[in-house]
Amino acid sequence: MRTFIATLAGGVALVLSPTAAWAAPTVKTLLNFNTNEGAEPYGRMVFDVAGNLYGDLSIGGKATAKNPYPAGALFQLAPPTAKKGWTQAVLYTFTGGKDGAQPTGGLLADTAGDLYGTTFLGGAEGDGTVFKLFKPAKGKRAWRQKILHSFTGADGAQPFAGLIADRNGNLYGVTTAGGQTNQGTVFELTAKTFTESVLYSFQGPEGSTPYGGLAIDSAGNLFGTASTTSAPPYAGSVFELSPPPAGQTTWSFTELHTFTGGADGGSPQGAMVGNTGGTIYGATFGGTGMGNGTVFELSPSGSSPTGYAYQVIFTFSGTEGSNPFGDLALDSAGRLWGPLLNSNDVNSSGGLFVLSPPAGGVGTWVQYASYLFNGTTGGYSPYAGLVLDSTGNGYGTDFTGGNFDVGTVYKFVP
Repeated sequence: MRTFIATLAGGVALVLSPTAAWAAPTVKTLLNFNTNEGAEPYGRMVFDVAGNLYGDLSIGGKATAKNPYPAGALFQLAPPTAKKGWTQAVLYTFTGGKDGAQPTGGLLADTAGDLYGTTFLGGAEGDGTVFKLFKPAKGKRAWRQKILHSFTGADGAQPFAGLIADRNGNLYGVTTAGGQTNQGTVFELTAKTFTESVLYSFQGPEGSTPYGGLAIDSAGNLFGTASTTSAPPYAGSVFELSPPPAGQTTWSFTELHTFTGGADGGSPQGAMVGNTGGTIYGATFGGTGMGNGTVFELSPSGSSPTGYAYQVIFTFSGTEGSNPFGDLALDSAGRLWGPLLNSNDVNSSGGLFVLSPPAGGVGTWVQYASYLFNGTTGGYSPYAGLVLDSTGNGYGTDFTGGNFDVGTVYKFVP
């Protein structure tokens, strides 16, 4: 039986205990970003074991005489104490040069507390980077950044999503451009040496421009989505990339589903998530008659040529929000959490959703909780997925809104 590795979406998903039905959901703003410390987050945050949150900001940061025009930042948000609330610290500010620019993919934390991520631009060739941020040594305060790889275009370019790791510490990710046909790649950085290899270059008809990160199962198979295709209906695809057999070097690519843009959805943007039974869940930004988006599953199937059966498990109407963009999160009760970029209410500021699976696996998925942003509390336009704590709360960021209209960090209490 295939199982999925817990850190599969660039963040640590902490275990949630099953609870009774929730009361009316609320959102509390924990932090209002400003460009002096970094702003406009795209990527999902990650927890460490002490309860600190870490994330990236696509623009701004701490300006200095040597870096007057910051190109994004990495931040820490320390949990509240008896004397003060959540406290932000800027860990690193990008210059836009060889150290990278515009981090958008969120961060991955290892067991030592070091952080890994990508920048969309910058680096030696301007095509983006993979970086590591080293936790300060004992008695020190400064975090130290190191570029692990600068993309050249031929080996990929402009990585929008973050990274995942396998059990051996190898890193995997996708680029939205570059590769053989400039339509994106799947890449690996080996553990310790961080040598980069292109595992697959998208050709177009089977997929192009992957924005969402990867998922990985216990056998080392990678799963992801392409946001579009170069052939009609141009609605994207879901793929599996399997490691080569012993003695071989070529990874095997399988197209698991090609979206039509209709009732099955279209234009997937975020990372998928898998459960211990081997079922994979994802979301599409568009599709269906109203174009409001869907949530889908790919369940193991011996009768399918690809090994997976595709099914839409929820279609958004717009009244409860629409157009899921960020990564999905899965709790231990089997509920799916995610952000919605838009809504059909007067504010049209986006929202959050929690879907509950059918009892006993039979029946339909239902909307377990939902929240619509009003443009002030919690901001609006939540591009990033949620990271979950041990008590049933979700934490996320908004791209805009808040006191300075450049995004917030919020706590979602269903």
